[in-house]
Amino acid sequence: MRKVNAVIFTVLALIFILPVAATAVMSFSSEGTPSLQGYVDLLFDCFVFYPMFWNSVLYAAAITIAQLVVIIPCAFGFSQAKFKGKGALFVFYIILMMMPLQVTILPNYIGLRDMGLINTPWGIILPMIFSPFGVVVMRQYMKSIDNSVIEAARLETDSVFRILITSVIPQLRVCIFAVVLFVFADCWNMVEQPMLFLKDDSLKTLSVFIANAQDYTGAVLFPAAVIFLIPVLILYFFFNENLEKGLTLGDLS
Repeated sequence: MRKVNAVIFTVLALIFILPVAATAVMSFSSEGTPSLQGYVDLLFDCFVFYPMFWNSVLYAAAITIAQLVVIIPCAFGFSQAKFKGKGALFVFYIILMMMPLQVTILPNYIGLRDMGLINTPWGIILPMIFSPFGVVVMRQYMKSIDNSVIEAARLETDSVFRILITSVIPQLRVCIFAVVLFVFADCWNMVEQPMLFLKDDSLKTLSVFIANAQDYTGAVLFPAAVIFLIPVLILYFFFNENLEKGLTLGDLS
């Protein structure tokens, strides 16, 4: 049975890896011959690449940090606080998490338009800050924290903020790393939001650059796709061990 599972997982891994490997190989070729010309054209002649790349970094980093500020206290409330309707509200969070982007993007657009945030960085950042995914994951992890630690902290202070800082957050290190990786990857890969909410190319992201394949040559697109993968891969290799722990502790698997 283990051999069968190994074969199945190997085949599945190859299905995902081969397109990435093919993209990497083609990024180093020009008209069928090995060449770095695609990277030269992208880095020195394609002037929209750098603004879009740094926009992606800015949006993903800002959203990830802001989400953590929102996620941790919300998850703490769901896991430790007692208030009427908590279960129903958490179910609502799960329903929102399961909704496809296409269901929520139109209401988001209307709200951003009415607030005058279309074609601004806030039009991308603000809706993503309140994504329910991180709250659901963090809440599940917080349920595994020993209540005696929190009760001991409550004997020393009545400040919920201080309890979070001194007693709860130090125990969330593994889960925070896992959430950071998932949230950053989700923000880094977003395409529909910058395409719909932004009009100026100077505000758009690298994912839009790749999505608009018809506007560029293949010699530029393949190197752009390889560079697009690098930040998430760096985060994955840096947080890999913590990601595995975060998915196996706190009933998250």
